Amino acid sequence: MKIPGKILSVDNDTLLIRVQADAQSWCLDHGAREAEVRIDDGRTITALQRRKIYATIRDIAEWMGDTPEAVKIYFKWSFCGDEEHEDFSLSNVDKETASAFLSYLIDFCIQNGVPCSDPLWDRCEDIERYMYACVMTRTCCITGKKNAQIHHYDRIGMGRNRDTICQVGMRVVPLSADIHTMIHYSGGEDELYEKHHITPIALTEKMCRHLNLGKIPIT
Repeated sequence: MKIPGKILSVDNDTLLIRVQADAQSWCLDHGAREAEVRIDDGRTITALQRRKIYATIRDIAEWMGDTPEAVKIYFKWSFCGDEEHEDFSLSNVDKETASAFLSYLIDFCIQNGVPCSDPLWDRCEDIERYMYACVMTRTCCITGKKNAQIHHYDRIGMGRNRDTICQVGMRVVPLSADIHTMIHYSGGEDELYEKHHITPIALTEKMCRHLNLGKIPIT
């Protein structure tokens, strides 16, 4: 059950909240003893966020052959269902939800290879989530090309077999073949990442299993 409310007082780790519903009956009926609180800081969607969201919706609509309005309605419905979020308006939604919705749209574009009018690294606000999606789909985080190569920012080193060592925790960047080759022969790696707002991401056990990278530790 998700219900809106107003914070009446705060005392260290104790919140007094007045909710806009008959919470007592619901809690008694369901035997509820725990709750998760999401605090709205009052900041609303920025003009830049709104432009990025609508630009991404237009790109998806063109790729799908549908209208932007229909795409917006569908993805808002899908986002609210997947994220267990109440319905919202892009005119006054809070900044945090706007950022999450933008990331949701970008994830879809990466997973489905949607051609976009702007590079997605320039639209995203959650760079770690963006890099995770690019790695898991082997998408170049700079060009958006598929079949990217997993470049190890943390060098494996001479004499070490990348197929037999554990790569969990190593930082990587998914790059197209031409960019990957350029980095190895011409350098300028950190400058390239800074230019494109890219941050190498550390491999998790899940990522290594999905990509079949190295030896997986026994847990």
